[in-house]
Formats: sequence, structure tokens, C-alpha cells
Amino acid sequence: MRVISGSFKGRRLTAPKGLTIRPTPDKVKGAIFNVLGDRIIESSFLDLFAGTGAIGIEALSRGAKGVVFVDNNIKAINIIKENLQKCEFENSELHVIKADVIEFIKKTDHQFDIIFLDPPYKSDLGENALLEISKFNILKDDGEIIWEHYYKKITNYELQITNLKLKRTNRYGDTALSFFCHN
Repeated sequence: MRVISGSFKGRRLTAPKGLTIRPTPDKVKGAIFNVLGDRIIESSFLDLFAGTGAIGIEALSRGAKGVVFVDNNIKAINIIKENLQKCEFENSELHVIKADVIEFIKKTDHQFDIIFLDPPYKSDLGENALLEISKFNILKDDGEIIWEHYYKKITNYELQITNLKLKRTNRYGDTALSFFCHN
């Protein structure tokens, strides 16, 4: 696992042993940032279900002003911290938070330009997080949400969320990326 572009291109990151954390493949990571383009520069980025922190670190490498990493697994939190030390980011606002993602969304008083969700594939945590993001208004008016999920995932978010709209979904093998913005 590595940073694929930006100021820390090629930097190797620690990946977990076993399958408890599923790192985003480079092809999918590249697709996320190709869609975001220059909007990543100087953005505030929220990495939910952060795992290894690779997506948030990629955002920093490409010019994000700050990243908040949230995961409830202490092993993931330690991997994120180790990976951040490998990159030595300067002038970046970095926060690594061990918390339940839904509880974090309910309690934060910050709004973000870009929110990335990568919950466990066989859970309803993605839908729940979208609903809470909508309710608690943590996405800036011109912000974007990217949800990485299993491509066959059938969701009912459209029935529950009125102020977010699905812009598009792109498929990469078994992985899909769904992009949302304000309605």
C-alpha cells in the first residue's frame, strides 16, 4: 500500500495483517481523486471508517488543508498514527479520533468540504452514516460525500434522505463509489 500521487507519492504505508481492515485498492483510490480534481486543494476532509488512513493521507498528499480520521478500532487508530508519522505533514490540521462514526457525526460541530465513507461492506453503516450526515448538516453547502461500498449493495437512502442527492455511482470490480452532494 502506498501514496499514489502528490507530495508524498510513492511513500509506503503500513497495511494490516488479516482481513479486519480492507484497504482501498490503488485503482479505486485514483478514481476518487480524479473525480475530486483540484477541489481537494485546501479542503477540509473527513475520513470515516478510516482503517489505515490511506484515503485521508492521499488527500493530504494532494493538498487538503486538514483531515479528521475517525475509526472505532484501536488497531486502526494505531496504524493511522504510524502512517502519518511516515509522511511528516507540515501545516496540516490532523486529528485521529477513536470513536463510533455515528456518535462522532452527532457530536461534531465542524462542517467538511469532502466526506469519505468506507464502512464494512456487509453492514448498513453506510446508509446510517449518510442519514446522520444529512440530519446533522456536517457537509458544507458545496461539499461532496464519497461512499465506497460493495457494488451489489441495495440501499434505501433515497427514501430517508431529502437534502442529499446521488450524483453518480461508478463501479470498479466488486467496489462501487457513490458520490453525493446537497439537493
